[in-house]
Amino acid sequence: MTIRRLIVLAVSVVLVVAALAVLAATRHPDARTPDRSTPETTTGTPIVPSLDPGRVPTADLLGNRLEVVGDDAGQALPQDPSLRPSPSLPDYLWMPPARLQWQRGWGGAALPVSGSDGPTRIDAGVASGFADTPQGAALAACDAIARVLAAPEGVWQTVIRQRYLGAGPAFEDRIARSRRNTPDAARYVTVPDGIRIMPYRPDFAVVEIAVPADQGWVYSTWPMAYTDGDWHVRVPDDIDTLWEPGVPMTSLTGFGSWKDTP
Repeated sequence: MTIRRLIVLAVSVVLVVAALAVLAATRHPDARTPDRSTPETTTGTPIVPSLDPGRVPTADLLGNRLEVVGDDAGQALPQDPSLRPSPSLPDYLWMPPARLQWQRGWGGAALPVSGSDGPTRIDAGVASGFADTPQGAALAACDAIARVLAAPEGVWQTVIRQRYLGAGPAFEDRIARSRRNTPDAARYVTVPDGIRIMPYRPDFAVVEIAVPADQGWVYSTWPMAYTDGDWHVRVPDDIDTLWEPGVPMTSLTGFGSWKDTP
């Protein structure tokens, strides 16, 4: 089983829970990270890496840049709503937020933050304060996926309670089983190759997250609801629908590149 396939699984809780435990046992011992160079673009954020080797940027499993901020829970950035993408732009539904960066979280998981659309705070390992925009919805989706897979015991359960709407004991049990069987799942939570938000309304959005596959890409779909002043993953009544495979595709046309931005 290739590293690419493992990363495909990590983009969706459903795929991780259903298969990562098996894949971890069958992974080829000589599997290597694909030869991708780390992006050289600076993030332009107020956080400037110091000369301390612990703060030098690192990379995820596919070579995408990750900022090291000294806290595995991540660090929220100062917000400037005036920098948000304009709704009048034709690519508004897949444009990244301003000052987007991906931070290295627990176990190497990629945690997204921005300087325009949230999160505004990270308390006790849980991020919140995502803007009521398409960009805020997508940031919240990627963040919730990463934290439920990577956060330590006691924190990931709080993430489910606070960031997943309609998640019952069955959902939490399946996540717990996956984490027990695959303790290194966090390292497969990488920066996506593409994101788009279709459709979008201020109270509901559907976020599509694309990751590389053995042939082309696959994308998973995440329904998001805006309630109580923040975005939450809307867990469907039938949680088995979350275990459906990603949709294959041969092109990223229509998806926006959400690598780190100035």
